[in-house]
Amino acid sequence: MEKFLKKNKLLKIILITYTFAIFPFGFIKSDYYFMSPGPPYQWDIEIENAETYEYEGNLYQLTVRRDEANYFVYVWARLNSQIDLYPREVILPDGVTPQELSEISMQNMMTSENVAIAVALNSLDYDVQSEGDGVLVVGLLDDSPVKDKLIKDDLIVSINNELVRSTTEFISKLRTYEIGDLVNIGLIRNKQEITIETNLIEHVEYKNEPMVGFLASTPNQQFTFPFDVDIQTGNVGGPSAGMMMALNVYNLLTEDDITNGKKIAGTGTIEIDGSIGPVGGVKQKVIAAKRANAGLILVPFANYEEASVFADDNTQIVAVDSFDNALNVIFDFSSR
Repeated sequence: MEKFLKKNKLLKIILITYTFAIFPFGFIKSDYYFMSPGPPYQWDIEIENAETYEYEGNLYQLTVRRDEANYFVYVWARLNSQIDLYPREVILPDGVTPQELSEISMQNMMTSENVAIAVALNSLDYDVQSEGDGVLVVGLLDDSPVKDKLIKDDLIVSINNELVRSTTEFISKLRTYEIGDLVNIGLIRNKQEITIETNLIEHVEYKNEPMVGFLASTPNQQFTFPFDVDIQTGNVGGPSAGMMMALNVYNLLTEDDITNGKKIAGTGTIEIDGSIGPVGGVKQKVIAAKRANAGLILVPFANYEEASVFADDNTQIVAVDSFDNALNVIFDFSSR
C-alpha cells in the first residue's frame, strides 16, 4: 500500500511538472468536458394571488459546473477524484456548437421550471393546461441509430402513433418502453409528414435508461396556471432541477412544512406525469449535498448505484421514481 501511495504521489508530481513545462499551451481546449461539484441552491420563489407558507428546513437543488476542459483543467481532473471528464461527443451532439448547447440548456431549464410548477399544482388539485408544437430535433449523437434517419429541425409529433406535444411528453412515453424495443416515430419535415423506425438504445450517461439519441427542445410550449409562480433560476441551466423545484413550490403552498426543519437535498428531472428521470454528474452533486450537511439526498433510480457509495451514518441516500414517491420519502424522513 505504501509503495502504491508513493508511486501515485510521484505520478502527480510528474503530471504537474509536465503541465507547467507546457504552460503556454495549457489554455488550449482539450477534447473533453469536465464536471465538478457546484453550489446547492435554495430557490427564491415568488407566488402571486395565492397564500404561501414559510418553512424552516431546506430543499436544496444540487448542481454541477460543466464546461470545456483546457489542458490545465484536464490534468487537474486526472488528479482530483471529485472531477470527472467526458469525451466531447458525449456532451456536444453533432452539429451543435458550445454556444447552442448553452442556449439549449437554459431553454431546458425554463421548460423544466414550468413542468415542475405544473406537477406541484396538479398534486394540489389545481387544473393546469399545457400544449406545444412537438419535439424539435436540434442535434444528433454520433452513435445514434437515427443519425441517418433524423435531421436537424425535424419536428417529432408522435411515437407509435401516440401524439406528443412536447419533449416532456416524449420522454414520459419513451420510459414506457425497453432498451432494444422497435418504435415508429412520426415527424414533420419540410411540411411533409413522414415516419421512421428505430430501435431504442441505452442512454449514453444513464444506465438502463432508453433513448433515441438526439438533443431536443419544445417549440412554443405554453402552460396555463391558475396564478403566477416565478422561480428565480439565475444562470443555472439544464432539466435536472425539476424534482426539487416541484417540491419547493409544493411546500410553499402547503401549511405543514414537509421538511420539518431538516436539510434535504436532491436532483432529478421531472416530466408532466410526475415521473423522475436520471441526471448527469450525480457524484459531484452528492458531494455538494454532503458539504451542505444534508441528512437526506434524493436521487433518481438510474443514478442510485453511483450515489449510494456516499451514504453514511449522517447521510441517507434514497432513490425515487415519481413526485409522489419523493414526497413520501421526505414525510418519512422528516417525521423522525
